[in-house]
Amino acid sequence: MYMPTTTILRGAMRAVLACAAVTLAPIAAPAHAVSLLPQEVFATGGYTSGAFVAIYGGGASWDLKERLPARDASGLGIRLDAQVAYWLGKGNPTPNTQVWDFSATPVFRWTFTRPDTPRLFVEGGLGIHLLSATRINNDRIFSTHVQFGEMLGVGTAFGPRNAYEVRLFLQHVSNAGIKLPNWGLTYPGITLSYALP
Repeated sequence: MYMPTTTILRGAMRAVLACAAVTLAPIAAPAHAVSLLPQEVFATGGYTSGAFVAIYGGGASWDLKERLPARDASGLGIRLDAQVAYWLGKGNPTPNTQVWDFSATPVFRWTFTRPDTPRLFVEGGLGIHLLSATRINNDRIFSTHVQFGEMLGVGTAFGPRNAYEVRLFLQHVSNAGIKLPNWGLTYPGITLSYALP
């Protein structure tokens, strides 16, 4: 099913703004204004051999709980990840070879106190995804453009200001049974990120 690009972009912007509003509302405080500029940029990649889909993405993160300049605090943190990902179907022959995925995900992270270097953390998030198509390859059918995403990950921060991060994650995207068939997509991946000065 084809959707015009302008419709996809409008829907993606609405999803990002709605997710940001829901995330910011309960934690926003007058003493700390959230910057519109991202604190972090990242690139991500993944592959699922069961569905024959490769995922390439990039995005930005906004800290929703203020971080120390050295980015060395332990304990609970929260951020908003906004990402654009390109799904490439490798199940040939098929006319359904690509999907664009626009997503916004609030992510909760627990950073361990020890070791000091490198910093180790675990994280998880629930977000919303808007897909440009409802099918990839011949048999992976999503049925709706709006999807939900669950992510669990582990990683480490290192370097000056702990500005560099490597994260391993498991991502699941599906429509939560709103409409069938609902094959969804689950894939492992890796994220490389850099904290902006």
